[in-house]
Amino acid sequence: MKKILITGANGYIGKCLYYFLKKKFKIIGIDKEKSSEKKITQCNILNKKKLNNFIKKEKPELIIHLAAQSLVDETINKKKYYDNNDKATKSLLEIAKKNNIKKIIFSSTASIYQQSSKPLKENSKIRALSTYAKTKRLCEKKIQSEKNLKFIILRFFNVCSALRSPIIGELHNPETHLIPTIVYKAMYNKKIYIYGSDFNTFDGTCIRDYIHIKDICLAIEKSIKYLFKNNRSNIFNIGNYKGLSNKEIISCVRKKIKNNLNLKYVNRRKGDVSKLICNSNKAKKILNWKANNSNIKKIIDDEMKWIFKFNKMGIKRKFKNYLL
Repeated sequence: MKKILITGANGYIGKCLYYFLKKKFKIIGIDKEKSSEKKITQCNILNKKKLNNFIKKEKPELIIHLAAQSLVDETINKKKYYDNNDKATKSLLEIAKKNNIKKIIFSSTASIYQQSSKPLKENSKIRALSTYAKTKRLCEKKIQSEKNLKFIILRFFNVCSALRSPIIGELHNPETHLIPTIVYKAMYNKKIYIYGSDFNTFDGTCIRDYIHIKDICLAIEKSIKYLFKNNRSNIFNIGNYKGLSNKEIISCVRKKIKNNLNLKYVNRRKGDVSKLICNSNKAKKILNWKANNSNIKKIIDDEMKWIFKFNKMGIKRKFKNYLL
């Protein structure tokens, strides 16, 4: 059984992926935050000595690099993005090279692309606007420049929802992502703030491509198999190939929950573009992957199951700024 290391294994994607893969591969994880899982070790990637000791001892055959400062929020100190994304990736690559690890899967982002009315392909024009996108692009370039490293770069679109078995999903502190925010606040009749109603779209709200976490896990699993089988580097967009506006999502949530939503439109965030939709044909063709779980009804259903679970445990979602 192949041994695989997940960085950021205590985060949203990392934790879901850990449970999704642990019966199929020998999975170990690291995260700068402490985890209740025995196989997830507390280790900051920027601590090269600790990271080197861990990798030297565990000898993973492949690294899935998920750890990142991932929020698109220009109010966050830019240094955090450069430390946790660019600098951390540089540190990881250095230690991987030192320990002769020659395979990596990197979670990148669709926000590196220039805005387009057409679905974005892997060779679409790059124009990273937010600090988050800029640092992710720097990470991509660092990975691509490593001569003896075989890589898969996965450019994720808007990851959302929860796994059903075990029920596990997104619980950021604070939560800023649209779908978990709207679903949670609709369920508990709290005020929902929407960033921007003046975008260049058919209804004035921004359009995004939403991808279920299970489809993300499947894409990563297929990428692992591809790397071990072909030993060839590649880049894939991972998205639903469908766009939904904020107002369309609100309408879907309203139908499901049957509540009148308490909505308020506020100023758009710096760095947000009008439209991002994925062309995922390359992943479909080469990885034999498709977004089979990403219809909006399933996304909302699974998100609700996850909310019921953590509420039963006495956990409350926290929000910041407009989302208070």
